[in-house]
Formats: sequence, structure tokens, C-alpha cells
Amino acid sequence: MDSQRRRTIATAGRLAFRQVRPLLAVVLMHGGAASAAQTWPTVPIPQGVATFAMGDEVTVNGLPLRMRGLLSSQPPAQVAALFRASLGHPLVETTQGEKLVLGRALGEFYATVQLEPAAAGTRGLVAVTRLSATMNGREATRQTSQHLLSRFPAGSTLLSHMSSVDAQRRSDALTLSNSLGVELNVQHLRQMLEAEGYRLERAAATAPTTISRRQPQGPGATLFFARPGAQAVAVVYREASGNTAIVLNTVTELEPAK
Repeated sequence: MDSQRRRTIATAGRLAFRQVRPLLAVVLMHGGAASAAQTWPTVPIPQGVATFAMGDEVTVNGLPLRMRGLLSSQPPAQVAALFRASLGHPLVETTQGEKLVLGRALGEFYATVQLEPAAAGTRGLVAVTRLSATMNGREATRQTSQHLLSRFPAGSTLLSHMSSVDAQRRSDALTLSNSLGVELNVQHLRQMLEAEGYRLERAAATAPTTISRRQPQGPGATLFFARPGAQAVAVVYREASGNTAIVLNTVTELEPAK
């Protein structure tokens, strides 16, 4: 796996969840009751706004999403006005820092558009989620979370789980936290992944400034693993709170459908 692919896998989970977190907050606050089953709706994209794929199927903390990225050379205020016209009413608007999230219920679905400044233009996300799948799948989500936690040291907390399927590739990103030291977590990750058939290819120290610019954090480690048809990257570092954060990203090649 080339160095660019390694860097992409190493940061994808944290960046993706950071991007969709405002969308999830709006959905959970304003999503109404589900109605009869419907076909997944599409959000009309205004002229002058470009979109790009972000995975065919995405699930974040049990919430099924269909997402696309957005880019525009126009400033956020103008792009927001275009989406207000295309989404129609009633419309919910929420701001979180520089991010503006527009949301609207569409039957059993909920559509959201997240916009933020990017140089002189705008970047963002457009997402649609099926609310009924979340309501009916809470027990399955709880069981999945328990299974994931069982792989990690006792006392760990699962902060986020994001999975996506893109063509013949499945990506999973886990973010956890516990009170153990960095080295103990690194040892556990090595034993856990080696038991699953992975081989450690490389380990590197991670300086605090390369992990987060928002708050001071202690040094950590980045570990690269591989097995036939799969790669994994783990980032372990001490948080400002004193806990240790574990970010594990895996990419698995899927068998072609017969």
C-alpha cells in the first residue's frame, strides 16, 4: 500500500466523523416519526455546486446515511440561499461554529445540507438518512457496539463507529477512549490484530502537533498493519483530559458478487 493510501486511511475515520457529527445532531434533534416505507429521496443540487462521492453506503453510530460531498466557488451565504430554494419548507437551520446545517423531513427520511467556508468558496455535505431504520435498529446497534467493545481493554468507551461500502471495498473507523496508558493500548492492539491475521508493517511515533491543533495532547503512536485483502491503521495518543484515545481504521476488499 503506497504512502498516500496509508495517510488517507490513518485520518479518514476522524475527519469523516468530525464532518458528519453536526448532521447527526440535527437529525436526532429534529427528525420526526417515521411514516410508511418510501424510496430513498434525492436532494436537488443547485447549479454551480459540484458534488463528489463519499461511499455508496455509510453507517455512523447505527444511523444509515447516503452522503455526497459539496464544493462551490461561491461563498456559504449564497450557496445556503440556493439550497433554501431547492429544499423548500419547512426548513430547520442550525449553526455550529462556522458550519451551517439545513435540515428537512421527507416522509420517513431526513435530508441535511452542511456548509462551511473553504478559502473564497464553500465546502460541505449533503446527506439523507432513513429515520425508521434507526428507530427499529437500536437493539442491533447496541449489540454491535458491545461486540466492538469486547475486542478492546475493559473500561473502554466507544465514541464513534463509522462504516462505508464503496464498490468492492469496506471501510470501518472506530474511535474509543480509556484510562490506560498509550503503551498498554498499543500492546493490546498489536495482540488483537495479530490474532485476527494482521501483521505489523511499521510503527511510528506521533507528535502532539500532528494529531490535533485544537488542544494540547501527549505523544502517541501510529501503527500500520496488513493481511491479505485488508489493511489497518491505528493511532493511539494521550488526550488533554488524561485519557488515551484509540482511532482504528480498517479497509477490507470484498469478494465480488457471484
